[in-house]
Amino acid sequence: MKSDKQLGLLRGAKLFAFTLIEVLIAIAILALVLTAIYSSWVAILRASKVGLEAAAQAQRTRITLRAIEEALSSAQLFTANIQHYSFFADTSGDFAALSFVARLPASFPGSGLFGDQVVRRVTFSVESDARGQNQLLLRQTPLLEAAEADVKPYTIVLAPSVNLFALEFLDTNKWEWVPEWLYTNRLPKMARVAVSFGAKRPDAANLEDTMIQTVLLSSAAIPRELQIPSGRFGGVPLPPGGPASGRIGSGLFPQPPVGGNRPGQLPRTPIGR
Repeated sequence: MKSDKQLGLLRGAKLFAFTLIEVLIAIAILALVLTAIYSSWVAILRASKVGLEAAAQAQRTRITLRAIEEALSSAQLFTANIQHYSFFADTSGDFAALSFVARLPASFPGSGLFGDQVVRRVTFSVESDARGQNQLLLRQTPLLEAAEADVKPYTIVLAPSVNLFALEFLDTNKWEWVPEWLYTNRLPKMARVAVSFGAKRPDAANLEDTMIQTVLLSSAAIPRELQIPSGRFGGVPLPPGGPASGRIGSGLFPQPPVGGNRPGQLPRTPIGR
């Protein structure tokens, strides 16, 4: 038989034991704490992902608008070779398309691959990739590319997930923005570009994150008479009748001294001799 002391210890041990209900309540509280920690961690990860995507989207938008602005502001059109300098703007589809010739700066994307061929035809268009995602493409082709050279245009993906790429042009006759430009042998004075990236939505044209950029173009075409080379390095051609006729040397454009054929200087002998 157990002594009274042992029975007292057993009774005391029973007083300090956990019941099944208490154990289940403790497990439930622990599960709630772990769930709260996990939910907070997931929320932090999602917020970080959303922040990174927003920053990347803002960077893509900035780079895209800057590339379009640099290209449009550097557009050129020479009337003597108008077939090579045509300005195409197609706004009839879901996305706009733009193609023209520009004298691009060294900071333009891809300029390092073309060396001193700064005059290139650039094309902006939206096409679907293998996954069906719309992406804005920039293609470049040197204007002085050899006719027999079978070289594909250099293509850059400016931005993926494009849901809006629209163009408008300033009509100087009505002084209002028009959605299309029908003159391939003229440059518009001003163009307005609207871009938006992200998931495609029915109200894509009214998204708050749509970015609009207005670009001023150097719309004056280079006249034919300024393209005709004269002298060893080119320059301003002689007017009909010789150096004494026309406005050259008459005060507005003083007659340069004879003695060299530097750029912009008249040759020592008239053209044709």
